[in-house]
Amino acid sequence: MGTIEEFIDQLSIGDIYWFENPTISSPDPHPHIYVGKEDENHLFLICCTSNFEGRLRHFEINELPFETLVRVKESTENKLTRDTYVDCNEIPPYDVSDLFYDYKLQYWGKISEAELLQIRDGISLSELLEAETIERVLSQFPKDL
Repeated sequence: MGTIEEFIDQLSIGDIYWFENPTISSPDPHPHIYVGKEDENHLFLICCTSNFEGRLRHFEINELPFETLVRVKESTENKLTRDTYVDCNEIPPYDVSDLFYDYKLQYWGKISEAELLQIRDGISLSELLEAETIERVLSQFPKDL
């Protein structure tokens, strides 16, 4: 993958990275979508899941707007092998060094422009994210969406 500086320079909103995430209960690697930088040392990535029923149940129990759950369809461009779901209510910052050196991060593909637009809209509708986080993330999305 090159150096950490090269990794940071090549980041693009909507890129999919696959890695083992120690902050979730599953030991299996999951796809994560890059949605921006918090600062020079932290990146915003949304962890995705193929467990639609589990996410749906979470949304129903917590009375979350369904517009904040976005489906990313499997495709050759994103290299996903099944439909995957993005919870736009959870956008934690990840330390760049941890991602690069410890999490076995791999570039996987890119989501479509239509899916990126849905994620942007989902983030803007989130009732759980702080307004400052929403503003910081959305300000980094392509202006022509």
